[in-house]
Amino acid sequence: MKAWKASIIGFTVGVLAMGTTPVLANAYKKVEAYLMHDAMFQIDDKVVTSPSDQPVLNYNGYIYVPTRFVAENLGCEIGFDAVTRRVNIISPEPEVVEKVVEKEVEKIVYVDKTDDPNYVVYDKLPVTIYKDGYEITLKSIMMDDEDGAGVKRTRAYLKVENTDIDRVSVMPLEAKLTLDDTTYDVSVSGGGRWSDEWSNKINEDEEKEGYILFDGIDHDYSTGTLEFQMRVNDGSGDTIEDIKFDFKK
Repeated sequence: MKAWKASIIGFTVGVLAMGTTPVLANAYKKVEAYLMHDAMFQIDDKVVTSPSDQPVLNYNGYIYVPTRFVAENLGCEIGFDAVTRRVNIISPEPEVVEKVVEKEVEKIVYVDKTDDPNYVVYDKLPVTIYKDGYEITLKSIMMDDEDGAGVKRTRAYLKVENTDIDRVSVMPLEAKLTLDDTTYDVSVSGGGRWSDEWSNKINEDEEKEGYILFDGIDHDYSTGTLEFQMRVNDGSGDTIEDIKFDFKK
């Protein structure tokens, strides 16, 4: 747009000045030029021709265009000061487009449900339970096909670490695995129902890893619960403690 303005000011001064008064007309040199009625202009994305009263001139190999026609098509204001013989071209104010962006903000609401007996917190695996003198980690829930007969079986892999107690041991016989609303008992498929590691006690500063095996598991679940018992001896006799893992897939 600025290139247009720079190239057309000179012609405007001449054309408008010659039309003001006879005195001013005598101060300028008359030249011979050619009118071009077939000249077309492409201004931005439109093609236009100048009106008949604002012709295009071809003088001495150069094209002189009507300033008012071009300026108005560019959205400019134009005027001529006869005293100072100055063409005034004022560009339009840039259009300011205010763009409103709506952003959805997630609001976190904290609700205390610790007194609700049905409120359960589910954590992604692995999940660790810390007890007095030992800790247990449910590492993973994995499906396998142990006998090759297409029987679905699932192993719950555990790690038990005795940190500061005489001895502990896993009691897997009555373990239960609940996936969503379905509960499964320990596998009844014979041998290998749980890891041999659980047949031995875990002494202080020892850790052992093993599994508990369940049959007929559908792994398309969202939340689960694993329950079993631990035999704990702090040196004064055995006690039984309930262990419960609440986890999500």
